[in-house]
Amino acid sequence: MSLSLRVLITAAWPGQDAACEWALVNEQGNLLQRGHSEPRHWPAAESCEVVLGAEQCLVLQAQLPKGARSRPAEVIAYALEDLLINDAEAEHFVVSSEAESGAPTPIWVIARSRLKSLLATLGTLQRQPQRAISELQLAPWSATGGWSVCLRSDNATGFARVGREEGFAFDLSDVCQAPLELRLALQAAQDRPPPGIEVYSARTQTEAFDPAAATAWQAALGVPVRQAGEYAWRDHPTHAACNLLSGEFAPPRAPNAGWRSFKPALWLGATALAVYCLFSFGEWFWLNQQSQDLRQQMTESFRAAYPQAQTIVDPPLQMQRLNDQLRRARGQLGSTDFMPLLAAATEALGAQGKLRGLGYEDGRLELTLQLTDSNVAEQLRKTLASRGLTATLRDAKPISGGIEAVFALRGMP
Repeated sequence: MSLSLRVLITAAWPGQDAACEWALVNEQGNLLQRGHSEPRHWPAAESCEVVLGAEQCLVLQAQLPKGARSRPAEVIAYALEDLLINDAEAEHFVVSSEAESGAPTPIWVIARSRLKSLLATLGTLQRQPQRAISELQLAPWSATGGWSVCLRSDNATGFARVGREEGFAFDLSDVCQAPLELRLALQAAQDRPPPGIEVYSARTQTEAFDPAAATAWQAALGVPVRQAGEYAWRDHPTHAACNLLSGEFAPPRAPNAGWRSFKPALWLGATALAVYCLFSFGEWFWLNQQSQDLRQQMTESFRAAYPQAQTIVDPPLQMQRLNDQLRRARGQLGSTDFMPLLAAATEALGAQGKLRGLGYEDGRLELTLQLTDSNVAEQLRKTLASRGLTATLRDAKPISGGIEAVFALRGMP
């Protein structure tokens, strides 16, 4: 079973606080263990995933030109230069794939120095992450347009998710007073205000944000505010979140990682091959059984017609030869005699070619014909076969005006 370790990295890690929350999950994302400890006490796992506190990442909306993802370094920096405090070169940008046609594109921003420092520290701990996401994307989100606010256990910070990939972090001096950042966001969304705000509190904050606090927030913000329950980052799925480890920060690919995307196709191909082999073997077995049944019927018919025959090897051929013997004994021609073979060959030849030689020996008629080309010779061979003759093209050599073809004909058994 493949295990994955998810680690919640706050802005204070690792300098001010070496311990952090972690969760151990299986391939299906089910929680197996959880804890809060220093890295030396983290459990062993095949992969690692980092969840960055919402205050460490910024998500901005920008109208990018068509094809901007192919050259993000300069295009994104130009599109966001009026929205950034620091120089664009000091930031790492990740363009989301969730943008709809014509809509502004969400762009995740994180300080390059912070990301480099985290990856270096985790590398020394032998915990190279395959993914890094923002905690902002773990807040519950409603497709109806409602906003979600999550209050942390430190009683001083929180963050809000106001869209699929929109949100911000804020400071909270008093749990009974709505944060200033939330008020400003509502003012900016006057044309499309949310139908309500749901507040999720950490376990230690659940009692602090009581109905009285919700009423105070509602009076200050002018939209319905309600308590929605406890917030636990580890309980929310992360597969749909945008991975911040891209470009120069992309993790090295595992030796067998490329095969994972082909597994469904390989399984489907193997299944199709197995079904094909099964049906092919079944068809072969059925045809073989039919052939044996027909041979058995021919053998029985031969025994009934010629009970004096001692050995039966090829019933059709033996029956033809015995029939020819009986016909000759009564003064009639057999099917392999010269005249029947010549009559059948003459009927098949028609006006094709010119006869240059004729021979007969031991039931075999040999014709030497002058034809225009090899294609006519092959077509004539097929015509002779369709007339009930075993026709073999023994030789074909070029001559003046075409080719000389030699056919060997026998009566078909």
